[in-house]
Amino acid sequence: STQYKIYRFYFLWLASFLFVFYFLNLHLYCRIQSKLRTMKKFTTLILIFFALNTFSEDLLALYKEALDKDPDFNSKRADLEISQEFLNQSRSLLLPQLRAVGGTNWNEYYQDRELENDYNTFSYGLNLSQPLFRLDTWFQTKQAKKNFQAAEARFAYQQQDLMIKVTQAYFKILSAQSSLKSAEATEKALENQYNTVLERFNVGAASRIELAESKSAYNQAQSNKVLASGNLEISFEELNSIVGRKITFVESLDSNFSFDVAPTDIEAMVNQGLMSNYLVIEAKNRLKAAESNTKSKSSNFLPKIDLNANANRRTSKQYTFDGVDSSVDLPFTIPTETENRTFSIQFSMPLFTSGLNSSQRRQALLQEVKTEEQLIFIERTVVRSIRSLYTALKTAELNIESLETAVESSKDALDATRLGYELDSRNLVDLLQAERNYSDTQNRLAQAKYGFIVTSLQFKQAVGSLKPSDIVELNSNF
Repeated sequence: STQYKIYRFYFLWLASFLFVFYFLNLHLYCRIQSKLRTMKKFTTLILIFFALNTFSEDLLALYKEALDKDPDFNSKRADLEISQEFLNQSRSLLLPQLRAVGGTNWNEYYQDRELENDYNTFSYGLNLSQPLFRLDTWFQTKQAKKNFQAAEARFAYQQQDLMIKVTQAYFKILSAQSSLKSAEATEKALENQYNTVLERFNVGAASRIELAESKSAYNQAQSNKVLASGNLEISFEELNSIVGRKITFVESLDSNFSFDVAPTDIEAMVNQGLMSNYLVIEAKNRLKAAESNTKSKSSNFLPKIDLNANANRRTSKQYTFDGVDSSVDLPFTIPTETENRTFSIQFSMPLFTSGLNSSQRRQALLQEVKTEEQLIFIERTVVRSIRSLYTALKTAELNIESLETAVESSKDALDATRLGYELDSRNLVDLLQAERNYSDTQNRLAQAKYGFIVTSLQFKQAVGSLKPSDIVELNSNF
């Protein structure tokens, strides 16, 4: 019996030792695994952070890339270069023209239908011409010059358009991200609310109606989140089409960005827009081009004077002259090489063209009237845009201020409603509505800020003061 007790003691001691050893090893293993999971999460966060910073895109970089890769903008750059070539071609019509001519002819000489001789004739020469009096060409050159200046103004306006297009596409992504963030916050809040109501329902403190309402609100929030996520994916496509590659992440706007409108004399801005807006500048140059075209067509009634100079040399292998062998003695010699030089001033003046010149002149006058009316229309459109955009800017500034206050108020209202619901002084419908109001106000504030920035760029474009430095300045706030 004593020996049995000793054996049992040793057995219990060994079993206890093994149990404690196993427990300590299990605890150590769990701690190691926990640390590994924590380190893995930490490493993942670090990788995500560096990945986002590595592949994030800012506004300025995307604008610079769009200058080279946007096909629409590149086609407009080609239009400008085409206008330059039209100007070069028009100028060349007033400058000297030098041409080299040459040829070789095979000649066969017949008498009484019998071949008497055949030979080669070689000729070459230079022709020089210089317009002396060509008013129609002179005015055509002026027309081409004004059209080129109009094309330059149009291209400058299109570059401004590209700034706004890239900015709009950029902020469309940020807007979609803000909507998704708001939808996720709403979903999380309503999920927590649903879980709370479910717990209260299980203990009999909430009705089935409250449970159904909270579940319905949560399901609706899930649907809104899915929709917002899809809209975010779609919002990247516009920017992708501009730069020709896939954009995955863009930097967010700094929360310290100022949304203030500087005091402005709107009448001074209108006057500046009528002088500096590139659409107005283009229309004015188009009108001057139309006036030059009218003068060019009117000049078709006037004479044209040109200076011409020709030098030609001809070599012939002819050995007979009217069937007579040139090797016999003749009272004259048959030359094998001849040279001819002429200098002339040519004068031409239309007398009757069956109404062609008169019709072209009337057409040019009508085109001039049309261009003048287009200028008036563009000026009025610019004036309207400047006034409207300035009013929109002031309205957006006040709207942002009111929405910032509304966000704070809706947050306070949500906290108060949540407390009232816990004290049974407010119902679940009030709480769900407060959650939606807070999320919706935050989203509206973000949209208003993005809209303010785009409107400010559009206002500068209407005034004619939008420059790439504005994109640089705006990019510093990301």
